[in-house]
Amino acid sequence: MRTYAAIIHNTLALAVPSILNPLISFLLVLVISRYMGVEGLGKYSLVLSYAAIFSTLASMGLGDLCVREVARDRSQAHVYLVNAVSMGIAASLVSMAAMNAMVFGMGYETDILWAAVICSLSIPASTAIGFMEAIFRSLERSYYVAGSFVAENVVRVVVCVWLLLTGHGIIPVFTAIFASRIFGMLLLFGFYVRVMGFPKVGLNSGILRFLLSEAPTFASIAIFSTIHLSVDQIMLSKLQGLEAVGLYSAADRLLSISKTVPVAFSAALLTFFSREHASSPGNLRALCIDGLRFTALAVLPLVVGTCILADRFIELLYGSQFAQAGAILRVHMISLIPFSTVYILAQVLIATNNQRVDLVINVMAALVNIALNFVLIPFLGTMGAVVATLVTILLFNQAQYWYIKQRLFSLPMLSSMLRPIVASLIMGGCTFLLRDTSIIISIFVSAAVYLVLIVRTGCLTSDEINGLLRFVGINRHKEEQ
Repeated sequence: MRTYAAIIHNTLALAVPSILNPLISFLLVLVISRYMGVEGLGKYSLVLSYAAIFSTLASMGLGDLCVREVARDRSQAHVYLVNAVSMGIAASLVSMAAMNAMVFGMGYETDILWAAVICSLSIPASTAIGFMEAIFRSLERSYYVAGSFVAENVVRVVVCVWLLLTGHGIIPVFTAIFASRIFGMLLLFGFYVRVMGFPKVGLNSGILRFLLSEAPTFASIAIFSTIHLSVDQIMLSKLQGLEAVGLYSAADRLLSISKTVPVAFSAALLTFFSREHASSPGNLRALCIDGLRFTALAVLPLVVGTCILADRFIELLYGSQFAQAGAILRVHMISLIPFSTVYILAQVLIATNNQRVDLVINVMAALVNIALNFVLIPFLGTMGAVVATLVTILLFNQAQYWYIKQRLFSLPMLSSMLRPIVASLIMGGCTFLLRDTSIIISIFVSAAVYLVLIVRTGCLTSDEINGLLRFVGINRHKEEQ
């Protein structure tokens, strides 16, 4: 059980900030939606979409490569950090120029252009943070990342909310975002020095050549992955307008919060997948199957419950002016199921040195998503972008599954998820019956019903339940006896 305890530990360390940060940031989103309306939220989300794409370009996707290599040899932590950051800073300068050229070329309003310029200044800091996070993940010290991310986000939201409440617009908000990113970088580097010492190493020609040789593959994976996840809002801004971006982003924010646990879980798995592949390949399959099952247990009830209560969530959080986002959230939430599986299977491909396969699949997914957006948005509006995302991620998931089944090992996808599906659907019946009651009562009663069902239907084995109880300390005294 030590492996599973370590995975849970790393998952929580990654998930806690991943959950807290969107929730803390959500306060900023709510203030923007109330004070700047649908169009203001559209502007804010649009600039962040561009930043996500070009920040990914700057890091070249090498974070996962650093996790894999340092997990195999921890003595190389300083070497990989210094050389990866050096490459990343150079790439960041190129990304900044490219982002501003693209945004100016799209002909947006002046405030969007200046907000993008200021936001682009944070790309070098984001790149350095990404590589430090990778080293902490490989060393199973993700709680340091948790602390720095939460602190940075609290500072950012407090300052930005104050700016909005005192009548400032989007440009000062992105100035505060840039300043908080610098603060976050310095804080995380302080933690790094505390844990690992100051990195007194220089550039290593061998490591640089290795990183450069792998950069095209990992950078392309990261870029195309980000494109097919972020391009929807950019295309909506040109094909439908900023109001459509605002409605889409209102639903997408809730989906993003829901993604935090599966993303953190899959990120925690990469370290263990890499070690199992290097030392005991036979155990990799079992660990992957368990990972898919645990993910289904967490994701399926969330999807079912949100689909039933989507309109109430939107009205409660955003107000009546965002009412159209309820239907968007209902369909958009379904993509969380294949999305969660995609992340785990991607870690398997990287851990087994099949990253080029992952690249090909990401390229195909990005092209499919762009094509579907062009076709569907003019006819379906904002819902067209939602359907394009869902179809793309389903195809992505099937391509990964087919390759792993053909070249690595079989995965009983349906059978591993069957019991969680049944438990989630029964829970959904309870949620539907309670849909007109207090939303808090509906959520808590449904959650209680689901927990009973997953125990009674054998979704978790007794060893796994006992292991979880021991992990949280409930069964600690009994274990010591």
